[in-house]
Amino acid sequence: MKKLLSLVICFSLCFTLLPSTSFAIETNDKELEKFLQDIGWEKEAYISYLTSKGWTLEDFYSIDELGTPLSEESIQPVLIDFELTREELNALLIENGDIDKDQDVLDGEYLIFAEELYDFVDFYINGEFGTPIDEQNLQELLTKYGFASKEELEAFLINNNDSLDDYEYIEDLDYMIDLYKNGLFTDEEIFGLFDEIGLTEAEIENLLNHLEKLDFEDPTVLDRLLILSDRMIAFEEFESADELTAEQISELLSIFTELLDIFQVDIQYYLVKDGQKEQISINNLLSLQSTNGADLLLEIYSKEGQFLADILFTAEMFGSEVIKETGKDLQEAKEIIAKTADAKKTVKKPQTIQTVKGAKLPKTAANYVQNILIGTVIMIAGLFLLQRSRKKEI
Repeated sequence: MKKLLSLVICFSLCFTLLPSTSFAIETNDKELEKFLQDIGWEKEAYISYLTSKGWTLEDFYSIDELGTPLSEESIQPVLIDFELTREELNALLIENGDIDKDQDVLDGEYLIFAEELYDFVDFYINGEFGTPIDEQNLQELLTKYGFASKEELEAFLINNNDSLDDYEYIEDLDYMIDLYKNGLFTDEEIFGLFDEIGLTEAEIENLLNHLEKLDFEDPTVLDRLLILSDRMIAFEEFESADELTAEQISELLSIFTELLDIFQVDIQYYLVKDGQKEQISINNLLSLQSTNGADLLLEIYSKEGQFLADILFTAEMFGSEVIKETGKDLQEAKEIIAKTADAKKTVKKPQTIQTVKGAKLPKTAANYVQNILIGTVIMIAGLFLLQRSRKKEI
């Protein structure tokens, strides 16, 4: 179950990490103001620093992604802790492609925060992300979660179809224990999201009953999910959905379609306005310049044609606090998922991407479909967590 849950979270993250202005950090964010106060930087100076590196606040979707700007002072812990000279540090970063030849660590536009510089240098030198489990940190973890012994922890993990043998780093173990005990979302958060998209209790029950009929422990299914996960990870990060090429849009929809096939559901799409609804394909949605104020209704059916649920997405919804907070919760899972991928991050600096004919895709339609995918996959993740919780209660 841990492997399956991680895959579902991974897919949710992949979709929530697709750019959306409703997720981007805003200049008046109270969390941003507290963060800047903690690191001793003024807002204007911080934004100017990001600009000088080719970044903006809109490139970040969580305060957790921000850090202390590089300076003579902030790089000192790296030089001291790893016993490096400035020249040796620069050579290490050049070797790993973080800065160009003849550049200094302070000149780079990729590693721009002291915290991530420290983590990457640690990885380059020591070759691991995380603290290996030992008797001392394991005992601290047992105490933290109230386990009387290592055996009691192992019994707890086994009850969650997991095992202590599956973990190498204490951070991973800590994360999963917390996830098993507290969940990624509370039931209130999950049902709050469902209320926003119009899912009734009867429809939730229909979807849960449908999922229970599927064998997600089948290795073939897990392999398909892993392959889809790799395909999502392979996407280069981009500034906005309108910068996707036609080929990338096609690949994204292919992944989404196969994901629905794994879940054995079909979705019919309707534009709804003034009580009238008009069926439309997801491909045609991409060609729309505007929805002209229409909402989008998704009707979900099993592969056998049984109606399961319908959900309603409105333009206003994508700026709502429910979606924003759900996105932030999913961000907390990013670190443990990232450890299953390459340790080296994909460069996040936005690039202008065009279609094969040189024209950009319609911005409004592209973002609209992107948000459809975000909401639908978050819903699926929530249903999995509810299903898992319900099985435990039986």
